Amino acid sequence: MNRRNRGIWKWIWCVWISTLFFIACDSSTIPVSDDLVESPYQQFNTATLFFYEGQAKRWRLESDYIHQPLADTGLLTVLPVNILIYDQEQNPTTLILADTGFATVDMDIFHLRGRVFIRTEDSLVVRTERLKWIREERKVESDDFVQIETARGDVLRGRGLDAVDNFSSFSFRSNVTGKFPDIRRRMEQDEDLFFR
Repeated sequence: MNRRNRGIWKWIWCVWISTLFFIACDSSTIPVSDDLVESPYQQFNTATLFFYEGQAKRWRLESDYIHQPLADTGLLTVLPVNILIYDQEQNPTTLILADTGFATVDMDIFHLRGRVFIRTEDSLVVRTERLKWIREERKVESDDFVQIETARGDVLRGRGLDAVDNFSSFSFRSNVTGKFPDIRRRMEQDEDLFFR
């Protein structure tokens, strides 16, 4: 090897050793979490999830943040919650909004927290701070104060709620009150008071 080639190889060797030294000393190249990560997870920002039964789309979930554990246990965290439920003909029937949602990994049970708002296709509006949706059983329940408003302006309030998930039937557990505009005329005309 001539003197010139030896000089080039010395220079390459010094650059290579220097590069390795700087990489080894630079801790910013290794990502480190401030939190203790007990199990792997996925994190999505501005995500949309779809749920199908067979080929029928049943609901769509949109959110700014979704955190999903990759283990069989743990809860899916959603901030905020925006769910649209579809009927058998793929028409949207129910809108569900909440500040936060937690779901089992298989998405069979949803816990909604903070400014829960539900609007059904017949303009029924449900408001509460906490609601549990058991998807497989198609039922909704709450232990908190719940307010239900009908399209005719009827307002029902109570503590605790048991309902089917489309709110075609529901019952309050305690402290039930209500407001029914124009009740006298409606009763005299033998109208259905709630859902007409």
